[in-house]
Amino acid sequence: MQSSRDTVYSHAQLHPLLAPRSVAIIGASGRPGSFGERTLRNLRAHFAGPVHLVNPQYGRLGDDPCHPEVAALPEVPDCAVIAVPREKVEPLVAQCVAARVPGVLVFASGYAETDLDERLDQQRALAALVRGTSTRLLGPNCIGFANYVADVHLSFSAFPSCRPGPGAIGIASQSGALAMAIAQGASVGTPVSHALACGNMVDVDVADCVSYLAGEPACHAIVCVLEGHEHPARVEAAALAALAAGKPLVVHKLGRTPRGALAAWRHTASVAGSHDDWRALFERCGAIEVEQFDRVMEVAAFFAKAPRAGGRGAAVLSTSGGACIIAADAAGAHDVALPQAADPATGRLLAEAIPAFGYPLNPYDTTAQVVSDPSLFTACVGAVMADDAFDTVVMPQIQAYDAATPRIATLDEAAGRCGKIACDVWLTQWMGGPGYAEAAAAPHVALFRSMDTCFWTLAQWQRRQRRIDAREIGRSAPASDQRSTPARLLP
Repeated sequence: MQSSRDTVYSHAQLHPLLAPRSVAIIGASGRPGSFGERTLRNLRAHFAGPVHLVNPQYGRLGDDPCHPEVAALPEVPDCAVIAVPREKVEPLVAQCVAARVPGVLVFASGYAETDLDERLDQQRALAALVRGTSTRLLGPNCIGFANYVADVHLSFSAFPSCRPGPGAIGIASQSGALAMAIAQGASVGTPVSHALACGNMVDVDVADCVSYLAGEPACHAIVCVLEGHEHPARVEAAALAALAAGKPLVVHKLGRTPRGALAAWRHTASVAGSHDDWRALFERCGAIEVEQFDRVMEVAAFFAKAPRAGGRGAAVLSTSGGACIIAADAAGAHDVALPQAADPATGRLLAEAIPAFGYPLNPYDTTAQVVSDPSLFTACVGAVMADDAFDTVVMPQIQAYDAATPRIATLDEAAGRCGKIACDVWLTQWMGGPGYAEAAAAPHVALFRSMDTCFWTLAQWQRRQRRIDAREIGRSAPASDQRSTPARLLP
């Protein structure tokens, strides 16, 4: 039950809502643990702009004046957060519309997702209040969002803290919990620019959030966690906007099975639709569909950092012969070439640098000799990264220990100098061990937690670039009308 408009909202239209300079909290409270109290605490921990409190039960809350209604505020805020129970939401949204508040966020749940007729009507009433106005509404049934660029955390739940950096990822998700789960990658170094959740989507929806991120300079790749959409053409428009902006779109589609589709309806009243139709849409728009949720962040981080794929192969450089075998198997499974060096000088350097008990051909086994002579690794990385046969160098991280951490900086420097990307495959089971955060944060290194995901991603990178070059991507076509199979009717 989403807005039937044909177009997506632009970055400029959503900027007051998602990057507000001033905020009102309607339902502000001094009661510890209440949504109003938690929202204010989370906001003030980061946000330096004006915050106005609204609740007719209070004259003041601490050092802050508390106003009886929206019309009594000293200014019109960019965004108003409505932190009250469902029964009280509608007249407060009406107050915001009357005051021309540009953005409204509604936390309350219990609307269309209950499948009760009267609750469906309540959700329709919210949509009707903002339709045709300058007020944009996010929610209901929405956890809120974090805009790390603007230092705005608008939620009753604490989003992870981070600072966006090179290769930052923007997240657009119907599920707030899944948005937060992905955003927690920031805690180990992965740059994140935004974590946006939209809940039941009576006005601003997940396609609009993708459109917003497409226009956001600090965002370099977009993750979309999509449960469903009644108007796939809007998702397509947003995906094409991301493509035009040069921002890879990584999609995880939920509700791919009948049971999953029913769960999507019960969660956010989303119509999951035909997965074959969605897959065709993603294919047309150059979006990268990732079916395993635990792969989403590392795939997105790769695409946020990766330059244009050159149609060449990968070089594997490892201190372990066993890891070379794992890499060769993964490369073969995903049809990624492991060619030999194009420059004879590269081959000669590797043959001289790698001990006789190693292997000087791709995949290159440098052996553990690099532990006693780190210059060996530096020489090999520099030569292989610069060679025209390779688009990337893959380094299996066998163990996490301090002596191995400098290799990440060596990889990063060489990749940046050559205009390429390096891949650090974390084979050790010590997640978060020495070097993990450094690899995640390095601007020219992509961190993977499995060899299979690494080579699957490399294959997608090359394939997507071939299709872009052949102009097979970006040809919009009418999507199927998926409203004919509402999820609530599935068994």
